[in-house]
Amino acid sequence: MMSHKAGNAKVVGVLSDFDFCQKAIKRMFGESGLTGSLAVEYGTVLSTANSINWARLLPQVVYHATAYLDLCRDGVIGFGEPVDVCIPAGNFGNSMSAVYAKQMGVPIRRVISASNHNRIISDFLTTGEYDLRGRPLLASHSPAIDILKSSNLERFIHHVSDGSSRLVKELFTFLDTQKHFQLPKHLLGRMRQEVQAGWCSEGDCLAAIHDVCTQTGYLMDTHTAVAKVVADRLLDGSCPMVLCSTA
Repeated sequence: MMSHKAGNAKVVGVLSDFDFCQKAIKRMFGESGLTGSLAVEYGTVLSTANSINWARLLPQVVYHATAYLDLCRDGVIGFGEPVDVCIPAGNFGNSMSAVYAKQMGVPIRRVISASNHNRIISDFLTTGEYDLRGRPLLASHSPAIDILKSSNLERFIHHVSDGSSRLVKELFTFLDTQKHFQLPKHLLGRMRQEVQAGWCSEGDCLAAIHDVCTQTGYLMDTHTAVAKVVADRLLDGSCPMVLCSTA
């Protein structure tokens, strides 16, 4: 990204991690003095290209649908037959778009969220507790999903709680101040019905890349490898698994 050159774009490096950048951007959006000044003086509205912005999820919903239709076209499945989808997950936006695609009628049986060794989403979906206390962000071979505070979990909890904005606000305000929260037990079951999760070690990630390259000649990126490791563990043979080669 730092080598990008364009007359209407500028790339700025930040000496920190994704969580810092996302928190800073959200603070900027909430500063009415800044947003007002930019609008009045420069005719500029702040936006973001990541999944803070709902517009990021819209095309992802579309390609979950087109992936399904491609399988139908190629004769892998008949129209209406289910598939599983496994997605490397950090900020949880792509996983959330698959949940929305399923809700809109795409025959997705299981949405599977694959984490690297930071595994915050996997732990949360397993226990119902989101706990950042004393938890450092670990560098990995899959840096696009090196994230501890997954923004789209707000949308996911809103979804499984039947649109309870009050609950979402309470939980994430508590997370900001106390560094953890516990999801109500009745919602944990609903959450697990929507999304399953697993995680991949650094060694397993590299082994998957090596094995696939040896067997097929295809060199997977590290994020896809995380998803493949988790997909292989959860594959039950009853329906095809779509592996999303994206963070």
